[in-house]
Amino acid sequence: MREELDRIEMVKKYMIEHTINDPYPQFIIEPEIVEYASWVTELMLKRTRKSIGKEQVEQGVIGQELFSGFLLQYKIANVYANPLYEDMTMRQKEGKHFDFFVPHMPEGKRIISVKTTSEDPKDKKFLANVESWENEIHDIAVAIKIDSLSAHRAHIAGWLDSADVESLPTQDLGCGLAYWTFLNPDSVNDNIEYEPTLKPLNPAPNIVEELLKGSFIPTKKG
Repeated sequence: MREELDRIEMVKKYMIEHTINDPYPQFIIEPEIVEYASWVTELMLKRTRKSIGKEQVEQGVIGQELFSGFLLQYKIANVYANPLYEDMTMRQKEGKHFDFFVPHMPEGKRIISVKTTSEDPKDKKFLANVESWENEIHDIAVAIKIDSLSAHRAHIAGWLDSADVESLPTQDLGCGLAYWTFLNPDSVNDNIEYEPTLKPLNPAPNIVEELLKGSFIPTKKG
């Protein structure tokens, strides 16, 4: 019986509970999650024959798995459009594509896209590919930054609603034209060149608090 419990507890992808109200709520990433993301990415690219970069897809899968783990951790009802399911008719709600559909969220925040930034210290920007965003349409984007895969850490940097994403300046940083802003609000305020079009992300705890209103279990705050 103990061996069975060990198997269940082996892989962890969760939010550190005492960080829920911090400016940047923290995730734990175990190596198995990274390995899983690599496997999913290879399978997706092999079967769809898409030309998207492997590293970009892999970090996106990691971010989605972390967000999925957080929703499961607090028993928040949701539909996760796992990227293994390529049939796009299965990944639509209200005429919009989604990474996550969270029914208890207010109208305009139910259809969620997760945008993940790699652990590279030079990667300091939230990015949303213009073509993909316009084709898929979401209510909001949640920004996740991978801090360190070796230290097993990532965090929610913040979020933007659809209108704010579409008002951002665009730039091609090697992966096609993308809406962008800085993950760090101080960087936004210091970058006079793009103001006022460059918007800071909305605070991460705000969206976490709204999501937790649909939790089936109590949470410890503070």
